[in-house]
Amino acid sequence: MKNIIKLATRNSPLALKQADMVKQLMSKNFDIKIIPMTSSGDTVSQKAFKQHGGKGLFLKELEESLLSKKCDIAVHSLKDVPAALNKKFKIVSISKREDSADALVSENYNCIEELPKNAVIGTSSPRRISMLKKYSSDFKIVEIRGNIQTRLKKMKDENIDGLILAAAGLLRMGLKDKIKQYLPLDDFVPSAGQGILCIEYLKSNNEIEKILSKHTIEKVQTCADIERNFIKALDGDCMSPIGVHARFKKDKIEVYAYVSDIDGRNNIKTKYEDTSEEDINAGQKLADIFIQQGARKLLSK
Repeated sequence: MKNIIKLATRNSPLALKQADMVKQLMSKNFDIKIIPMTSSGDTVSQKAFKQHGGKGLFLKELEESLLSKKCDIAVHSLKDVPAALNKKFKIVSISKREDSADALVSENYNCIEELPKNAVIGTSSPRRISMLKKYSSDFKIVEIRGNIQTRLKKMKDENIDGLILAAAGLLRMGLKDKIKQYLPLDDFVPSAGQGILCIEYLKSNNEIEKILSKHTIEKVQTCADIERNFIKALDGDCMSPIGVHARFKKDKIEVYAYVSDIDGRNNIKTKYEDTSEEDINAGQKLADIFIQQGARKLLSK
């Protein structure tokens, strides 16, 4: 008889899809029981969401289920996991990275350059807002939250010209046809961990750690660590206009990062290359460069 592993997940369509992906990945040796739950991040107001530092609220109930031992593991999109994690927990990447780009979704326009100067664009991400402002300071940004289906419906109902969403979520939901443009990674530097699935578990659970280590892809984990180290070193959270993306190019790691004030007028964007595959401190090194260039001052505005 297979051992049962109880997996906590938010009950949004994308979260359930991602939980099922993990189930398929691990079901050869284990019986994975998916336990869906509503998180605070799904129910609080936009104001409360911002006051509490944003996406960390998506973890609250799932972490409580781990602490109470009702569940063994929790699945998240890594970009939703705060860089400063509670010391009782650990996270590890699982599976290959999906496309990490931001994507333009629109009924009437094929690329961001086609959008009118005063286009109405839906996003609630400070990072995306600041990057959009570089294209046109007249863009009208509509704060938009909820699952992908809710956002697509809102775009139609409210005549929004376009949405900026993570390509990974659209691809996992089989909505590739909705993507009009994959925004260039060098211009729209993604959120840390975008496109990476991760598993959270209790640090004390050595058995689970051993099981998960067999599903971790070293290069994906290295990129995840670099990106999260960068955010942590800048004391950033998901309400900060910060983008960072690490990728392997032949024998070196290439890291792009972006830090801005909220209106996108003042920003720092730098590329850093490291030849050591083992060196997850590339994120720290790049953060030090950004701090010297005044990144913390930009973020405190």
